[in-house]
Amino acid sequence: MSAPDSARPGAGYFADYEVYAMGEAIAWGQITLACSSEDDREPAALIRRLRQAAADQHGAEAGAIRLRQVCRL
Repeated sequence: MSAPDSARPGAGYFADYEVYAMGEAIAWGQITLACSSEDDREPAALIRRLRQAAADQHGAEAGAIRLRQVCRL
């Protein structure tokens, strides 16, 4: 696996996700996220932020979110 390309400052990301409860997908959606600093673009932090933002939209726990696809805009 190769390292991701470095993103320009202010890069945005798009994610398609599903929300799970008791092993079943109960909702789905898409979300965008802007990253303003280098720390925001660190892969693990980016995934945490995307999952938390999606969870906030549905009133769910971040652990209930399954990211299906993440794309840099």
